[in-house]
Amino acid sequence: MKPSPLTIGLGVSMTVGYGTLHYSFSVLAPAIARDFGWETSFVFGVFSAGLLAGAVSAPIFGRSIDRFGARPVMILGTLAATLALVLYAVMQNAWQFAAITFLAEFVAFAVQYDAGFAALAQRYGQEARSHVTVVTLIAGFASTVFWPLDQWLLTLMDWRDVYLVLAAINLFFALPVHLAVPAYRPPRKARTTVEGKESTKDGGAGLQMALMAISLASGGFLISAVSVSLLVVLGAAGFSPAVATLAGSLIGPSQVLARLIEYSQRRLFTPVTTALVASGALFFSFALLSSSLALPLVAIPIAFAVVYGAGQGLTSIVRGVLPLYYFGTAGYGRTMGVLSGVRMVLSAAAPVSIVFVSERAGAGAAILSLLCVAGISAGTMVLLSRLRPLQASSD
Repeated sequence: MKPSPLTIGLGVSMTVGYGTLHYSFSVLAPAIARDFGWETSFVFGVFSAGLLAGAVSAPIFGRSIDRFGARPVMILGTLAATLALVLYAVMQNAWQFAAITFLAEFVAFAVQYDAGFAALAQRYGQEARSHVTVVTLIAGFASTVFWPLDQWLLTLMDWRDVYLVLAAINLFFALPVHLAVPAYRPPRKARTTVEGKESTKDGGAGLQMALMAISLASGGFLISAVSVSLLVVLGAAGFSPAVATLAGSLIGPSQVLARLIEYSQRRLFTPVTTALVASGALFFSFALLSSSLALPLVAIPIAFAVVYGAGQGLTSIVRGVLPLYYFGTAGYGRTMGVLSGVRMVLSAAAPVSIVFVSERAGAGAAILSLLCVAGISAGTMVLLSRLRPLQASSD
């Protein structure tokens, strides 16, 4: 498959969406805290609470995508995200900071993977799988681009001006892409399915939806916990900062490599197979990490990072293609909204939960807790794989 301009463009806009709203926060938050004299924990606590606003907005945006198409939702989302970034630049107190953070996280769904995957599903239907993978390949470099960019900008200007630059990036790079997304009007048959048979679908797909939500939300918990607390947990487990940093640096390349393999070999296995490999890799990675409690070898966190990175990379693809495989394109936005809302709740709770367990019961307890969550994710995915897809009746 030759990637289309739309697919490449969405890859760029998703990079901007994650880079400006998510990854920039970790770089700019310490500067904000110093400027206002706040505790860094307060700043990140507000960010974690803001993720709950995303859990509220996800079903709303999902239904809007089904009704109006992804294009208007993504356009309005980009404008709202730009506004939030501008407001960061002029905020004056903690209440304003909290309100702006909630606004930014409320609209994040509309400019990140879930809305982008919905746009691809509406454009390409069941053929969207390869396009989803391409988008994740491009957007997987969001941290690689925006962490150094933000740090460089901080050497030239203060954090307020950096936020204005990020707002401009949204307007000049993301907005044109979203304006170019084809307008979508569901065919009459699909509208009838969504409106007239929704109660039937809800009843028939209840078990599939529940298992998928549990598995993907558990995976989201793991990814959120690792992204924030990996260095803390590895340090508490007795590994040096150098080893922990090296392990963390291997996650990104492993993630990209797994996505490349999935893209090149996608004809050989189904989305369910990809989902089983993804959840299995996450479980195996934390089993490896748990073994370090008995055998603290330097090679273990390194191996963990490689296997975990592969699982994380594939999980992003699974989020887009598994709902499409099981439920089809009709009501896809709503399905993504529900799944995303559940995932965001657990993702918001993950960092503080794992750090709390690590501080109160030790790094071993934190690692074993993550292993249990990984087991839930893998186990529910195995159960889901035994159920037949319903997409044939919803397309």
